[in-house]
Amino acid sequence: MGLRGVASFVVVCGHLCTAFVPWLHSPAHSAKEAPYIFQLPFLRLCVGGRSAVALFFLITGYVNSIGPIGKSRAGNTEAAFTGIARSALARSGRLVLPTLIATLFSWFLANTNAYHMTKHVDSTWIRQGWHRQEPTVWAALKSLFRAEVETWTNGWDEYDGTQWTLRLFLEGSMMVYMTMLATILVTPRARKLVFVLLYLYSWASGQVKGISCGALKGMNIVVGMFVAELHNQYKDSATSVLPAPFPALLILVGMFMCSYPQDAPERAAWSHTMARFMHELVPKDADVRRYWDSLGASSVLLGIFFSRNARRVLTSPVFNFLGRVSFPVYLLHNTLIKSVLTWMIYLPSAMNPTRNEKGEQMDLRRGSTTHIFIAIGVFYYILYRMALLWVVYIDPLCAKVVNASLRWAYGESLSHNGSLEKPVLLS
Repeated sequence: MGLRGVASFVVVCGHLCTAFVPWLHSPAHSAKEAPYIFQLPFLRLCVGGRSAVALFFLITGYVNSIGPIGKSRAGNTEAAFTGIARSALARSGRLVLPTLIATLFSWFLANTNAYHMTKHVDSTWIRQGWHRQEPTVWAALKSLFRAEVETWTNGWDEYDGTQWTLRLFLEGSMMVYMTMLATILVTPRARKLVFVLLYLYSWASGQVKGISCGALKGMNIVVGMFVAELHNQYKDSATSVLPAPFPALLILVGMFMCSYPQDAPERAAWSHTMARFMHELVPKDADVRRYWDSLGASSVLLGIFFSRNARRVLTSPVFNFLGRVSFPVYLLHNTLIKSVLTWMIYLPSAMNPTRNEKGEQMDLRRGSTTHIFIAIGVFYYILYRMALLWVVYIDPLCAKVVNASLRWAYGESLSHNGSLEKPVLLS
């Protein structure tokens, strides 16, 4: 859970970097200039969110397969098949329903003109997230329906572009369940061979619709399932399998691979070497950034799995809290960047906007560096406060709806003590 919290925090950092300091995504301003501190390997992870997305897929593969693999190893195949059947339906509802609510929230803000300032800011990334206020209620309702549907059909939500990964998360979950369904009856050794073949297939799948889906989704999902297999194999002794230096080395090597820059790798010798090396190994036109992100995130996860100290840190109260609110943080952060953060940073300029010689309003200018840092601090407080409220109020509501739907689908009802029982006609 703690690792998931770190991943969501880094995703937010990455989007803030894209919004206000996009040049940090390259390793240097030019091949002849020295890099800034946050353009260096390791340190650049503070402002880069791509590898964090890979971590989400790794966690998806791990969490959704650990139960079925454990039951399979115990020989309890009937319980494993039952668990897969229930989890497949439940996972869909638990992923889709909160996303629908988050889109509804962004739609409400857009159609109350809360994104008006977004259209005029000097940040390209924020400006691209602008959505107009629809002219009529009917047009607004149609745009809401279109956004809710297209998030899961073509992967694009016009009210929140950062939700493009959610369709892939759902597909990744179904990939886990299909793999588990196919391998419940096989031996652990045979299942590991299946994982190897799936990983190689994902590596070779290349580019799909502008995204290296194999590298982003398939490879990470498979590694997550493999780590779940290791968990069921070693149990509590996992942290003593490797000598002390090796887990730390895995984490450091993984962090270096995750440092591969999002833009212009040719501007630094280390990233240019990494690019040339990976181009020789991946399919034509594949996005090498996704491959480095996936390899790095997988190495980090394996290092954490075998490290007692890393596990202790990630299960501390602070990281448990970050993990608890990680999904609402992911769902809400872009909406709050386009509204609350934009208002705080650009309000002074909006109160006295500059105009060109034709009288046209020019882009709003952000405040001073100190002003921006204070605004970002307040933004993070509001974001995590709202995420906590989401966990307290919205998540239980979604869980009740999903559980009620599952009871109806399975023909079950609640007994007086709250346990599930089948109707007499279905028993």
